[in-house]
Amino acid sequence: MTRHVTVVPASTKAGRETIRRLLVDDSKPTVRGIYRDPAKAPTEFTSHPNFEVATGDVGTPGKLDFAGTDAVFYIPPPTYDDGTPQAVWAERSAGNVKNALQGSPNVKRLLLFSAIGANHDKGVGILCLNHISEKALEHAVPDVRVIRPGYFYTELLSQLQWPEGETPVLNTWISPAEHQIPMVSLEDIAEACAHNLLSEGANPKSPYIFNMFGPRFYSALDLKAAIEEATGHQVELQTADRDELPGYFAGLGIPAQHAQELVDMLLAGLPGGTIVQDFNYGENTVTGQVELVDGVRDFLKKRTGASWAQ
Repeated sequence: MTRHVTVVPASTKAGRETIRRLLVDDSKPTVRGIYRDPAKAPTEFTSHPNFEVATGDVGTPGKLDFAGTDAVFYIPPPTYDDGTPQAVWAERSAGNVKNALQGSPNVKRLLLFSAIGANHDKGVGILCLNHISEKALEHAVPDVRVIRPGYFYTELLSQLQWPEGETPVLNTWISPAEHQIPMVSLEDIAEACAHNLLSEGANPKSPYIFNMFGPRFYSALDLKAAIEEATGHQVELQTADRDELPGYFAGLGIPAQHAQELVDMLLAGLPGGTIVQDFNYGENTVTGQVELVDGVRDFLKKRTGASWAQ
């Protein structure tokens, strides 16, 4: 059976990678990507015969069209625009998605993109966005599935600095450097998301919640070693003290209240933090296949060309 899948917002990292995976699936699903600005839809998608681009906004009532779709993939986006508390934004955007789902009886499945630690209602900073979204949408359609991935190592790799002629430096919030956390590749996430959007038959347990981790947990030292193996260059590792984190996010232009929410999220994953207890491979854990060094090598090739990666 050919399926129709809607991804919203389609501009997110997880949304983009999942669309890419859906469009090469042998079942040839039709994929609708919802953007606030349709002009931002990549040409590789808009040129595909099975892709539809649509205008929509999760933050505005009545601006989502799920007509004719079988499954919806929702990735709750944070807001940094006007200082609106994330909790208020989460309730508003999840409510708009829920209303759109309830107005589209054809939608039988919702895949909600969440995060490890979203089961906690406090002590997780900006992850309150995911917690609230899960609660608001857990019974929105007959078949609700929730993916809680670990940390994107691409986000950690984005802190790699390599001035020409100098030793590359990796800045990281993971401290101590040997502390291991669940990291996962976007490719593995996209594979799991596509599978859950396209699989036949409803899951007998709804909402069905599962973690998405890589083959094993990794530390900042593991990340450093993977970069060194992929590039053949020694890397200097600099770990940030906990009291340095607010200044880092403030330097990115993020409003102070949201910067603190991001800091609280990171602290929740460090020793003694709220979500460390959730770092385990349990019955409802999907394990990705991409090893860290392979993911690092691919990331560096895409970012800078083949010259960085062996």
